[in-house]
Amino acid sequence: MPKAARPLAPAPDVAPRDLLDAHPDKPLLYVSPLILERRRRLLREARQMIADGGIENFSVRELCRRAEVAQRTLYNAFHTKDRVIALAIREAYDAYNDHVRYRTEPHTLDGMLDRTIAINRRNFRVRNYTRAVVAIYFAPGTPRDVWETLRDMSVGWVTGWVEALKARGDLQPWVSAEHFATTMANLQYATINNWTLGRLSDVEYLPHLIERMLLLLIGAVRGQVREEARTHLIEIKRTGQIPTYPLPTWTPPEGTAAS
Repeated sequence: MPKAARPLAPAPDVAPRDLLDAHPDKPLLYVSPLILERRRRLLREARQMIADGGIENFSVRELCRRAEVAQRTLYNAFHTKDRVIALAIREAYDAYNDHVRYRTEPHTLDGMLDRTIAINRRNFRVRNYTRAVVAIYFAPGTPRDVWETLRDMSVGWVTGWVEALKARGDLQPWVSAEHFATTMANLQYATINNWTLGRLSDVEYLPHLIERMLLLLIGAVRGQVREEARTHLIEIKRTGQIPTYPLPTWTPPEGTAAS
């Protein structure tokens, strides 16, 4: 019987242990700078290949050639091609989001919308990344822990917000925070998929995404937050425009200068 897969590591400028669970069945017992650098090089080259050619042109052989490692080394480290791609994308996602500071409160409806809009607005600049994420998320053979990693990229922070709603009495009694977050992720990725396939234009993408999220939300909450969601939804239908918020700020990692 195969072992249960270990969670994927979030990986922006990580401490050594954070990269070691990339393979679900073979966590390393010994870490060296050479091993860590080789893994980072593989993920760095994987991101460049995704950006250049998308997931449909992604070749493990070419990745290994560019990273100067053997294919056996890659599979020993990451297990599957999808796991390499998911970790590469997650590392870039974390490297950005770990240093963004929003001006809205996280456990509010406006905070949730602000973060969703900002994260999805970046998709316009990383279309191949976005297409790769969606393809892996909906692929029938995607390992569960890879799928969960991509789900958490979309709405991992929503669970905390839903728990805050529950504590305030704003959540309907039949709603589970975990189920709500997964349903929200499915809805978001389905909308993103429609955009990557050209079923939604660039202009339609964000309004459709926020509208669908609000429709889901209205059925899950009550009280003031439900009225806020209803007001946003009416305004989007009236104007075709999404809510606007102050631009987030970027806090560069320690030891780097702001650009």
